[in-house]
Amino acid sequence: MTRGALKQALEKADYIAIARRAASDKRVLSQLFSLTYVADDRIGWRAVKALGLVAAQVAKRDAEFVRGILRRLMWSLNDESGGIGWRSPQAMGAIVAQHPRLFAEFVPIVVSLFDLDETYLHPGVLWAIGHIAEQDADCVRFALPHVLTCLADPDSETRGIAAWCLGRLGEPQVSPALKALLADRATLSVFVDDELVVRTVSELAQEALVRLEAI
Repeated sequence: MTRGALKQALEKADYIAIARRAASDKRVLSQLFSLTYVADDRIGWRAVKALGLVAAQVAKRDAEFVRGILRRLMWSLNDESGGIGWRSPQAMGAIVAQHPRLFAEFVPIVVSLFDLDETYLHPGVLWAIGHIAEQDADCVRFALPHVLTCLADPDSETRGIAAWCLGRLGEPQVSPALKALLADRATLSVFVDDELVVRTVSELAQEALVRLEAI
């Protein structure tokens, strides 16, 4: 599958076709990696999702190859790589979430991305933590203090995704912090059902509270 054909499949959200191709050619992972950098946010996010799905498939027969992709994503976030990797935190989270225990050594690395000076990456780090937590909250619960700090961030995307993340970490004691955001009407874009939708911080905080109350 050429990069162009892969992009067309993402435009159609045809993850089955992508996975079918990856079954015989694990290099599709590398192609998806490159597509996480595209300017089109919808395609970039779909590439992140597809990367996670394909990595899960490839890991069954070659986990080390997937670790290589994770290391490349890490390198893309290094100044020496020539540029900060846009959506690399999300891509790492999408992959690790498929097998949190198999790729457990990368979980602290994802959380450590909070230490980078590039604060615009923080929403992606929060999304990665929340996505991993949906599968195995125990392995990423140590990130809770970082996530709570982000609730007071001046950036609405960071606050909103932090609230979303807390709902997935499953710690009911954070409810007061979430309730403090219920009047926050600032908006942000969220990737839901293969599309980017506009939500308010308040809505995401309310949804997180509902999840926590169900525990």
